[in-house]
Amino acid sequence: MLNRIVSVCSFFMVILSVAVFGMGAWWTLLGRISQGDGVFMLSGGCLCAIVFLYRALDPAYLDAVSIIKSR
Repeated sequence: MLNRIVSVCSFFMVILSVAVFGMGAWWTLLGRISQGDGVFMLSGGCLCAIVFLYRALDPAYLDAVSIIKSR
């Protein structure tokens, strides 16, 4: 049950991160934020989506959020 909750919450964070990525791209194109701020926002949204997608696919790994597993 805990793995299912972790998986669903992580998938929700992936959707939220993709929305932040899209908002950052849109705001950069409209000129509401500068290009440097847009790059930071896009990279942060992309990195967050990658990490939480990894968590959604492997919910049994409940150690600290990390892509690299230590052996």
